Amino acid sequence: MNLTAVSTVASLEVRQRIRTGRWRLTIVGLFILMTLIVLGSLYVTLSANGTYEDWSRNLLDLMIGMVLFLGLVAAPTVSATSINGDRRDATLALVQATPITSWELALGKLVGSWAASLTLIVVALPYLIWGIAGSPASVGFGILAVLVVGLLMGCYCAIGLGFSAATTRPAASAILTQAAVLGLLIGSPIAFGLSLPLTQQTHRLGVAVSTPSGASAEPDCRVEIREKRTTHTEGTWWLLVANPVLIVSDTLEAGVDDEYHGDLRSASGFFAQMLSDARSGPMIRNEDCSDFGPLHWGGPSEQEKLHSAQHIGSSWYAGLAVSIILGTAGMWTAARRLRVPAARLPKGVRVA
Repeated sequence: MNLTAVSTVASLEVRQRIRTGRWRLTIVGLFILMTLIVLGSLYVTLSANGTYEDWSRNLLDLMIGMVLFLGLVAAPTVSATSINGDRRDATLALVQATPITSWELALGKLVGSWAASLTLIVVALPYLIWGIAGSPASVGFGILAVLVVGLLMGCYCAIGLGFSAATTRPAASAILTQAAVLGLLIGSPIAFGLSLPLTQQTHRLGVAVSTPSGASAEPDCRVEIREKRTTHTEGTWWLLVANPVLIVSDTLEAGVDDEYHGDLRSASGFFAQMLSDARSGPMIRNEDCSDFGPLHWGGPSEQEKLHSAQHIGSSWYAGLAVSIILGTAGMWTAARRLRVPAARLPKGVRVA
């Protein structure tokens, strides 16, 4: 691997993105937008009789969510036209005529596109540091969550690069790349929801039921054997594993103390609890009358809460691994389509 060739291609890619002065205005505009959202959320929280501690505890969730959302739009778009756009402009063949391998060319374009998309994290860095300082998550896992967002951007840039090499028209590759990313973001929960009827099973279990015993007395309890229908999501939770929102949320919750672990008042706690609940599946057990006491009325028991939260913070690396595999597939496709001499070219592809 010739690192000089890779860095040269990456430099050309970055210069192509910033060859006009509008990128400076874009960066300033993004920073002003982030500032307005951060200070506006602080003002709204304090105006609603909230405390600074409540607001600062959720600032990291707010900033990472904003960077992730913008990254899901920007990162694939940056690389989705990188190869077929150069092919359309008849500049790709000039680079391929130099002593550079297809993998070096693909890697250089990936590094350049990735570096351009990481500008979002650089712009948001002051507020990310502020959020890490006030987050219930540890500093190490706060930094790790930011790094995971950066890695996800790199994976989506690689996916866009693969579509850019596999299609002739830049518009087609841009649409396919955005569809792939939206499939991970929105399509995975939809697929999980559609699979729920297929995972239902019926069990005969003891259920605690009440019998009225008078106007003022507490109701009596007895255990009856009934058929109970449950949804076994522990077999289909993997449909959610590559969702970027769940990956980042689970990363943050891995560093949260027990006091705030799975806190539904924060976005990361809500999504991490949802993923853990899906992975844990239902708790199959016979109830007894101790489950019917006043302490358990209106909500799940403490044992059920512990069961559904047992996987909080332990699924993010599986989702990151799947994203890396998808990005690697995109890189392999790009490198394969950049080989010279080309054995076969699609119709309408210009070489020089």
